[in-house]
Amino acid sequence: MLLGEVLRTAEDLPWTHALYAPAGRWQLDESTPVLVWDVDDVVDGAADLPAEAVALGYDYVLAIDDVQSIVANARAQRVNPTTAELLLAFRHYLACDAFIVWEP
Repeated sequence: MLLGEVLRTAEDLPWTHALYAPAGRWQLDESTPVLVWDVDDVVDGAADLPAEAVALGYDYVLAIDDVQSIVANARAQRVNPTTAELLLAFRHYLACDAFIVWEP
């Protein structure tokens, strides 16, 4: 999946999963390939990462329920937020550990 797709369809993803992205790549954009995987499907001794994430060289980013909350907050403030706006809200959350607040 691509990050933009995850943000647009967040409510359809299993809340028990997590989002993983390329290690060391925190300048995420909507075309960044990501993995959505069960957080309990981990490899022993691999920093609690799923085998699929380890094989791809991906790191944990956020729980899907956090991604769903970020998207819900953005949609509560903007009727039909664009993928770029959802990405802005996502990046804001990663940087500030808080939801974005847009002026009306």
